[in-house]
Amino acid sequence: MQNGYSLRNVGRDTATLTDEEIRYIETKIVEAVRPQLIGRRIMPVTTLPHAGFTSMRGYKATDMSPANLSLYGTGKNIDSVKLTAFDIPVPVISKDFQIMWRDLIASRGGGLPIDTINIQNAARQVAEEEDACILVGETTLYKRLGLEGLATATGRNESNGGDWSAGPEAEIAAAIQLLVADGHAGPYAIILPPVLWGELYALIANTAVTHMEVVQKMCSKGVFVSTQLTAADDAADSVLVIDASAGNFELVIGKDIDTFLQQDKDMNIDGKVYEVAAPRILQPTAICEINTLT
Repeated sequence: MQNGYSLRNVGRDTATLTDEEIRYIETKIVEAVRPQLIGRRIMPVTTLPHAGFTSMRGYKATDMSPANLSLYGTGKNIDSVKLTAFDIPVPVISKDFQIMWRDLIASRGGGLPIDTINIQNAARQVAEEEDACILVGETTLYKRLGLEGLATATGRNESNGGDWSAGPEAEIAAAIQLLVADGHAGPYAIILPPVLWGELYALIANTAVTHMEVVQKMCSKGVFVSTQLTAADDAADSVLVIDASAGNFELVIGKDIDTFLQQDKDMNIDGKVYEVAAPRILQPTAICEINTLT
């Protein structure tokens, strides 16, 4: 017998996580993922009844014909919104980690919290992949079950940009003009890669105003930076301007970010951070991708 544990009980009684330890792990996961989740700040969330849905039906809407104009309101002009159905896969996004039973005992014996560096990193990997699905979707480099994200949605607006450092306001205004032409009046949000985001803090020539201050007024729903755009082969030089109104796109969640824990045959704790989620683009014309920026 050593330190109060019989040899046969080591790893069985001592490696099982307590409720307090599980709550601590879950808190650290929330802390790790919250700053990463840009997509959830611009997409409303729709919750499925359960995680068993492996696909989800969506509809892309086409406007009715224009209204009549007459002196007496005569004549009928009846038609309906055309809905084009499509199905999207709803994947499981997950990352595994492990807590060694000896590390757990050392933590308890020393009165210290569990080392959560691997747990938090696993959670960040899940959060980053969620954002990659939302912002980019499937590309030739990254296969994501055919999911369309904001930067790959069929039917999105596209605008050819120019010299971003010379003044992004004109590029953003051109993108907004395309959105307005399709009936999307805002509020607008903008998502851009770090290198282009950093340039927004430069002063506008002969003023004390930064480009960021002007862009924040143009895109009142938020100015967001994401490394996911630089990771996509067809969006590395792109900026996304979107109408963030409800009904344009949403994040479908079958199971929000959670943790699965169990003890393995070697007495260690196998863990998995996972979620069931997918973006659903309902109005691709509410997106404008600014391409070919320099």
